[in-house]
Amino acid sequence: MAPIVGYLVEGKDGRHGDPGTGYNYVLAGNGLFLEARNGLLDVRISLAEAEVRGLSPLDPYVTLVHGKVPSGLLQTAVNTMWLYPEEELYLAVVWDGQRYALKQPPQERSTARVSYEVVPDTVLSLHSHGRMHAFFSETDDRDETGLILSLVAGQVDQWPIPALLRICAYGFFAPLPFREVISEDGPLPIREHTSV
Repeated sequence: MAPIVGYLVEGKDGRHGDPGTGYNYVLAGNGLFLEARNGLLDVRISLAEAEVRGLSPLDPYVTLVHGKVPSGLLQTAVNTMWLYPEEELYLAVVWDGQRYALKQPPQERSTARVSYEVVPDTVLSLHSHGRMHAFFSETDDRDETGLILSLVAGQVDQWPIPALLRICAYGFFAPLPFREVISEDGPLPIREHTSV
């Protein structure tokens, strides 16, 4: 039986090592990477930069198996967040077998916390911080241990809403530009959060 975690080396003559069924660490000419895929996402994130002589370099990437999330769906999510400016709110963008859909699962909300039921087939997890700034908390880090994209929005009374987006890959995290995963078929109701 193949191991869950694989350890690979990106040599000049090809890839060597035993791949895992869950994810792989890959040592390359420019550092250490983590590669993971499921039915919704295929990602490679940089874990540590380093020059490793004799190996081929790699580039990070993220691919949504079913294409980018429509910007209109994100607008619907923001419209829902506006309804709860004083509380945290959780929403999930899921693949329903034919298209992306927005789900609001049962949840308990307060000004500083939201607890919710996990929604199957979630590709993008979204939660708001009400009037607080956008940031990923230690609770977010503990909750987001699988392979998923995560967006946190803050100060939901602003336009566009300040937000942060990241890849979550089995306890490792990497920031991500919005347009890597959101389609360009309309304006974005969010903007990159730059200060605390």
